[in-house]
Amino acid sequence: MNFLPRISLMQFFVLCFISSFGVSMSTLPRSVAESAKEDMWLAVVVGGVAFLFTVWAITKLSGYFPQQTCFEYHRILLGSVLGEVANVLLVLLLITVPIISIRSFIVALKIYLLDLTPLSIIAITVLSFITYAGQYGLLPIIRTLQFVFMSSHLALLLIILLGFLAIKPSHYFPFMAQGFMPVLKGAIPSWYSYTGPEFIISCLYPFITRKEKVFKSGVVAVIVLMVVYTLIIGIVQGILGAEESAHMLIPTVIAYRSVEIPDTFIERLDGYFFSLWIPVFAVCMLIWVYLVAFGMKQICRLEYSRPVVVLLGPIILYFINVVPSVQIGSIISEWTNYAFIVWDIGVLPLLIVLAWWKEKRKNIC
Repeated sequence: MNFLPRISLMQFFVLCFISSFGVSMSTLPRSVAESAKEDMWLAVVVGGVAFLFTVWAITKLSGYFPQQTCFEYHRILLGSVLGEVANVLLVLLLITVPIISIRSFIVALKIYLLDLTPLSIIAITVLSFITYAGQYGLLPIIRTLQFVFMSSHLALLLIILLGFLAIKPSHYFPFMAQGFMPVLKGAIPSWYSYTGPEFIISCLYPFITRKEKVFKSGVVAVIVLMVVYTLIIGIVQGILGAEESAHMLIPTVIAYRSVEIPDTFIERLDGYFFSLWIPVFAVCMLIWVYLVAFGMKQICRLEYSRPVVVLLGPIILYFINVVPSVQIGSIISEWTNYAFIVWDIGVLPLLIVLAWWKEKRKNIC
């Protein structure tokens, strides 16, 4: 396409929500339960509140360069060499998300649903969809996201709410037994679950129609994510308990396996959960692969990102197979989370200071 896409606020909200939701909603209970124990649900809330600072920071930074993407204003603020280094590091950081997430997803799918299917076949199927849907540009991607959001996401929310039928109130106590420090420690792994809106804003800010509403829409997206994540964490905790959740690979799926709906023919809710999780996860990965391709296009100064998307499929597939085990994948995911935290609360404020100083010198001159 030779024209610039225009993103409405509703489309921006969908982009922000889907870019975060679907990656770690199944493994998040295990991550926060290891540190926060019975206060695991509170750790997710604290992590979401803290993440609002990132939304403010990236909106503030992008406001200094309303017609330029982050890959362009990095060169302006840091110089051509350091700016290009920052761009390459950002692309490398972004590409770790589909690699680790798809690896975790296909392992879960093989264990709980497709036990006879080779991992490579599942990975090729997911990447084939992403490659096909992502090569035609942003607008077809947004239309795909809107369709999946209005169908699979809402149906998945209904399945999530059915988990209230099996919770045990005793699993929520004792509350704050060890003080607030475990909650803060549990909020650190929850950061990865909110990651996404800051890169949507930094990469696509020039294409959003009502830029003065970007911060409010981003905050709404994070708050909705926070509510949904708290529901999931609270239900999983109520069904399994904090101790059991901390020792399971995918506690969300195990929790919904024990949910039964009285006087109906519906059983094994984990099957319905998985069926709806597949499209939710696929479109989430579609956004991340597009962001990687968009960044590579900006770095290489290409006119189209279509060949980059096609090239990314085999690259991601190769690195998925390089990860030897689930344990190694968890370690890489943990360090990726730390890298996102450093970028969000370390690099972004520094760039804001540089942008403010550059703006001040321009006004003086």
